[in-house]
Amino acid sequence: MRAVSADPSPHWLASDTERATPPDGSNLADVLKAYRALHKLKQQDLADLLGYDQSYVSLLERGKRSIRDMDELRRLARALALPEDELGLLPSAEAVATVAVPPGDPAKGGPLAAVDDQRRWRMTRRELNRHRADLTKAAARLYPDLGRAGNSPVLTRESWMWPAPVDFADIALAWLTQTSPPEITGREKESEGVRPLAPQGTKFERYTQAIRMIDRPSLFVNRPSFRLLDVAQAEGHPKLSFGYTTYFDMADVCEGVAHELASAWLKTGSDPGWISEPSWAELPFRGLVGDPFDLGHRVLLPSIDTLTIRLGPEGASFPLHHRSASNVALAGGNYHVMPAGVFQPSSVMPWDQSNDFNLWRNVLREYAEEFLGDPEADGSSGEPIDYDSTEPFRTLNQARRDGKVRPYCFGIGLDPLTLAGEILSVVVIDSDVYDSVFSGMVSRNSEGTVVARPPGDSSAGIEFTEANIRRLLDNEPLASAAAACLDLAWQHRGLILG
Repeated sequence: MRAVSADPSPHWLASDTERATPPDGSNLADVLKAYRALHKLKQQDLADLLGYDQSYVSLLERGKRSIRDMDELRRLARALALPEDELGLLPSAEAVATVAVPPGDPAKGGPLAAVDDQRRWRMTRRELNRHRADLTKAAARLYPDLGRAGNSPVLTRESWMWPAPVDFADIALAWLTQTSPPEITGREKESEGVRPLAPQGTKFERYTQAIRMIDRPSLFVNRPSFRLLDVAQAEGHPKLSFGYTTYFDMADVCEGVAHELASAWLKTGSDPGWISEPSWAELPFRGLVGDPFDLGHRVLLPSIDTLTIRLGPEGASFPLHHRSASNVALAGGNYHVMPAGVFQPSSVMPWDQSNDFNLWRNVLREYAEEFLGDPEADGSSGEPIDYDSTEPFRTLNQARRDGKVRPYCFGIGLDPLTLAGEILSVVVIDSDVYDSVFSGMVSRNSEGTVVARPPGDSSAGIEFTEANIRRLLDNEPLASAAAACLDLAWQHRGLILG
């Protein structure tokens, strides 16, 4: 009997449960065949993608030729959106172990069947991250009768968007002490298609379990968060009501419906026609979710997505954030406004849950993390965050009182691909405050790469002009919430820029 591997991380394209040495690139034939099978490509199609002759691809797939050139292997990994270590290159720092898989009989749905199923699942998830922009457009076409936030794919309804941007101070928050659990959790029969087999041969119970075990990003922590339960008006101002949920409760449904759509598209051989006319018949889990605005039916944990505009005598500009698919679970591979983060307390401590129940404070913490690279607050101090004396919060709060920092909210929408909630906002910061607070702005942070210029360089990165906004909306892989924030900010530029 073959011994069970002591290595808890079999590679996702491996067919054996143990190896004598790390991969050396000799599995390229299996990689190419698996990729063609997933995308329903002919050898000529793959040859065109890789820049090879069809005969050379045939030789590679039959093991008659091998590639030992490091640069060429890296090029192939990029072209196929594969982790480089699958082709024998050293793994990246983000590589995360998966579970050990004991041997078994694939015909009986055992552990080796789980290896194959997890391989397909992981390949599908990587294609999801690689094509989120196109898949978002496809998902939006499934909801032709719903409203849009500006000229973006973001789904919304009239009562969730406001005629003009609203200052954060004019948005009332309410806490609901009595709430009902969601009806849809992601454990239903309709979601089985997006939950792969676990090592014991049964389906993972939750989509987030599969992410953690098979394709975990470097930032993937389950934390208590604020669940949106109602959007209303009170005395002429928006009122948002919340209860509790967790990050994983949201991701089980939101990433699950996105994975389902990506899988349905891949089954067509990545047919562009399917993107234009997606079919509900192939999306049972999304169909089960039903009305995406039914806040009692499923968990809606919103992110606060903030376009930050630096305003100076020479004009207005803004940074963007390229989110790494290997670092984040949502919106990976896209450009996003910054900062952006889910609405949640800084820790599980009761004092933090109360102290952080505030939209502006959530944005402040994200400024510290995404702009300055500060570590995420984790409650280890044992005291609630003092937003009036801790930098950079103190300076930004004072500047807000002085009218030099102006936060506005446009309303709330849903990303059509994931159905995740998006609180769409913009913060305008006078250049002297921006350059002072963000003098130590990082070029990379834990979530990806910052597209910006050094403070004091007469720009935050990208000039806030109609030509640039349209170029981004038309040509770049933008997160849907980023597209909404950019378009709405341009529509309301007269008000927000003063």
